[in-house]
Amino acid sequence: MKILVCIKQIIPPELAELSDRPEIKIMDEDPFPLTMPSSDDNCYRLNPFDEYAIEEALRIRESFTDVTVDALSLGPKRCRRALLRALEMGANNATLLHLDRAATLTPFETASILAGYLRDKAYDLILTGVMAEDGMNGQTGQLIAALLDIPCASAVISERLLSPQGPVYVEREEDGGERTAYEINLPAVLTIQSGINRPRYPALSHVLRARTQEIATLDAVTLIPAPRERIVSVFRTESSATCTFISGTPIEKAGQFLDFCRQKGFLAL
Repeated sequence: MKILVCIKQIIPPELAELSDRPEIKIMDEDPFPLTMPSSDDNCYRLNPFDEYAIEEALRIRESFTDVTVDALSLGPKRCRRALLRALEMGANNATLLHLDRAATLTPFETASILAGYLRDKAYDLILTGVMAEDGMNGQTGQLIAALLDIPCASAVISERLLSPQGPVYVEREEDGGERTAYEINLPAVLTIQSGINRPRYPALSHVLRARTQEIATLDAVTLIPAPRERIVSVFRTESSATCTFISGTPIEKAGQFLDFCRQKGFLAL
């Protein structure tokens, strides 16, 4: 059985800063409007949602014999660090689809490139995180399934593979705390929700193996689909939150605080 986990390297949203301009028009000559750290910076990390997908794949491998878990990422060379993390957790192999401008891709373009690579790879199960923490689109896994014409379950909060040939039993999260259970034939795509498991800490043996293991690198330029949509602007809205600072001695601050509470109706006059 062959399992693939699609992973993404991200910069935490709190560290990605827009420039001083309130709105940024994205033109061909200015494709990277976000202020990003250098490729040598340690700010980049594996998308947290993808860690749950890796862990779920490893648990399936531990339940059956003759199962391999591969990790796949799309992006510049710095994404090798995310793939290294997957190897350290226990993935068997890792592949990087190299594309320097991956940060400007839409979810459809990302899914098209991944699906183009996967079309002849015969994976039985493809796992992704439910979304990426930076873009929060939550579309790539579903689009991969549509492009490959295989079934998909999103926001999977429980999974149990009944046999290496399938089907896979899944429970997906819905509004109001409800869950819907499905049995899905393989091959299939599952987008894994956080909380489904507890991602493991890399074992020393896996860390040592990962340091010497080769990460296959392929050029993804030829897999880019014809343009269908494009991002035209990125902007940050003004915050509507306000706050009041009080100063003075502790007694004065206490008095000001009580006055504030009375003015807001928090305390009876």
